[in-house]
Amino acid sequence: MSVQQTAIRILTFPLRAAWFLILSVNFLVVTAACVLIAAFVTYALALTISYLFFPAEWTRGLWEWVASLYAQSAWFKGATITFFVLLLLPILKLWPGRNLKADTDREREAMRINDDLIATRQRTQAQAKLRG
Repeated sequence: MSVQQTAIRILTFPLRAAWFLILSVNFLVVTAACVLIAAFVTYALALTISYLFFPAEWTRGLWEWVASLYAQSAWFKGATITFFVLLLLPILKLWPGRNLKADTDREREAMRINDDLIATRQRTQAQAKLRG
């Protein structure tokens, strides 16, 4: 029994190590995403509070700091673009004001034409079977 347990341990160790690596990478990716979201939410709150309660110079300084960070760091630029694309994706899905009724009417018309074509093809095949 001891040899069998040793063999099982030897075979399962690489799988456990790979699973641990997958969990570690997943943890790091999720943590980075959460930190990114928290950083942008914090920045938005700081900017809002700055607009509401602090002098205009402080708000201008905050804008200048972020603008210089955006200009200097490719990572920050990519993170900013990604964040705002993901933030605006639900809005962009409906932009520019699609007419849902016209879309459903168009889909129904396309389905009706498709059904008519299928029925015509089936009729033609049935007639060919009767002749042939």
